[in-house]
Amino acid sequence: MKNFNKILLLITAVTFLSLVFTQCASQQSATSSTDNTSKGTPEYVLQKSGAQLWAESCIRCHNTASPATFSDVEWDVAVKHMEIRAQLTRVEAEKILEFIQSAN
Repeated sequence: MKNFNKILLLITAVTFLSLVFTQCASQQSATSSTDNTSKGTPEYVLQKSGAQLWAESCIRCHNTASPATFSDVEWDVAVKHMEIRAQLTRVEAEKILEFIQSAN
């Protein structure tokens, strides 16, 4: 019975973590527009500020850090990493980085 409980706990933990990582990696929005610009960037991304994108994108998986937490160079590295990890578009990453560095 103890082995069964351990296996059940392990399956539950793996399922939970899979869901968390899947949600962090997905960058789909139910309200996203299918009308893209010439560069393929969704219209809803172009309309949002870096602050909005930062709040919406980063809060999905993190407590939002103060822009003063890291230097501009450190933020550049972090945003490039998260552009891949969270599947941010180039425009989203640039807007987020510009906001963070301007507030730093």
